[in-house]
Amino acid sequence: MRRWRSYYFFAVPLILLILAFQYPHLNETAHAVFNTLTRPFFVMTGSVRQGLLNIRYNAGNFFGAVAKQEEYLRRIEELEARELHAQELEKENKRLMKLLSFSQTLPLKSIGARVIGQDVTPWKKIVELDKGSRHGIHRDMVLVSPEGLVGRILEVEIFTSRAILLPDPDSRVSALTSTSRAQGIITGVGTEKLQMKYLALDAEIAIGEVVLTSGISSIFPKGIEIGKIESIEKDSDGLHLLAVVKPSVSFTKLEEVLCLVSSQPK
Repeated sequence: MRRWRSYYFFAVPLILLILAFQYPHLNETAHAVFNTLTRPFFVMTGSVRQGLLNIRYNAGNFFGAVAKQEEYLRRIEELEARELHAQELEKENKRLMKLLSFSQTLPLKSIGARVIGQDVTPWKKIVELDKGSRHGIHRDMVLVSPEGLVGRILEVEIFTSRAILLPDPDSRVSALTSTSRAQGIITGVGTEKLQMKYLALDAEIAIGEVVLTSGISSIFPKGIEIGKIESIEKDSDGLHLLAVVKPSVSFTKLEEVLCLVSSQPK
């Protein structure tokens, strides 16, 4: 039986081939039926193939777009960083030009210094400068800015120094008012405001009057602006007036200062 089955594999194709040659219309009909039956399969296969090609193409575009987006984002961050750096340089140049112009109006030689640190204690107003004894800085040198008096040098190292600012509670400056010429002592209280103490009870000072260094001490030259009087009241001892002074210098925004070389006039 198995032997006869093996013949069927040869006989059936042979018979179909003979019939195809003998009856051509049967061949055409068979082709038509075959095409009709297989067309949906080929259409579906072509659609699937095209769909896979589209998925591959779109996936390539997607991942390419993601890579480009990441590149664009990095580029934007770089440009923003460069713009920020350029803005900071422009601001610094303006400050330095202002400082240079101010230094040319001073009767004394000066050394420019940059603030590079500050005391973390809230009520202390001590800053660190990037200049030291090697640059000609020494103790008690007066610090000024284009706005007015800043403070004085407290400690000096070879390449750096520490300065005490006016708002520090340990700061003391002899001062006088510009119009009434009333004399007193400017002291810091650890805040943004200063106090002018030991004013005479009959001093005819006024709110808004400018306060200057008096030049009485051997440290601070005369005539450097300190601030303006905001309020006046009688001191707790009852023997003097006490004035609250708003400093001319914004100490929270201090970045560069001039150190006055008092022994070397221009």
